[in-house]
Amino acid sequence: MAEDLLGWINDQKTFAAKVEYRDETPTPDLTIQSSSDILNKAQANADQLSNKMYGKDVRKSLAQWVLLGGYMYNQGVITLEQFQAALNSFEDVMKDRQVGVEKRQTKVEDMFKDVIANATVDSEVINARNSTIYGKFPTLDARLESIEQSLAMAIPSGYLVTINHGLGRNPDVTVSYYEDAIGTEVGGLGKAAIFGGTKAKFLESTVSNVDANTVKIELPAGFTLAGYPVYQPADRCWYIIDRNRILKFDLGVQTTDHPNTGSQSDIVDAPMNLVAIPINANTTKLDWE
Repeated sequence: MAEDLLGWINDQKTFAAKVEYRDETPTPDLTIQSSSDILNKAQANADQLSNKMYGKDVRKSLAQWVLLGGYMYNQGVITLEQFQAALNSFEDVMKDRQVGVEKRQTKVEDMFKDVIANATVDSEVINARNSTIYGKFPTLDARLESIEQSLAMAIPSGYLVTINHGLGRNPDVTVSYYEDAIGTEVGGLGKAAIFGGTKAKFLESTVSNVDANTVKIELPAGFTLAGYPVYQPADRCWYIIDRNRILKFDLGVQTTDHPNTGSQSDIVDAPMNLVAIPINANTTKLDWE
């Protein structure tokens, strides 16, 4: 026996009502309000076929039975078409999504190939973060910043000081740096971490004698201070004092010398690294250090 897929065999309907064909009322017109109303209309149609007395009413009920069958078939076709349309739409969406995924996958693969192609370069950049002397740095930029800071505190370049000493000779120049001397502490006397100031640090410098009375001293950029050299007769040295930071310039002044003790603020340094930058046909910008 074939498999009962619709449950028509196992779920049998029993009509207990006695069929006597005594219903004289005319068969009413068939009106279906909604899909959920089909079951009730089918039951009513079955009752009409069983009980109508007159042939015309039975034939009308038969006609309605045919209409009911056609309606249900049509609804099934419509539902199937809707399902097919939804399935086609879903297939279109999946196809578009597949195309998008494949494009992204291709892009990722190309990027991966680029990374592999530059693996040597990339690994060199990563390894360049680490120093055998100072250890590991989180980024290459951090290590470069550390190198720049070290250079700025050691290489005599980036800060130019001019002293019009008036000694009539080319003196030997010694430059030292210290902080928090008495009277310069930030916050007042005794507020510095070390009373009396830090230990003096002698700086590397590059000395250029403009003439027998003027000297240019280039220092590391990390020791740049605001202000001009001021002569102090107590120890015959020039000082630049910027808050608690101090530069001392010892030019070996003797008691028999007559140094220039005046203001150094009117000394104009010759420009360094002069560069002309054209702005337009009639204007040029000059840039220098």
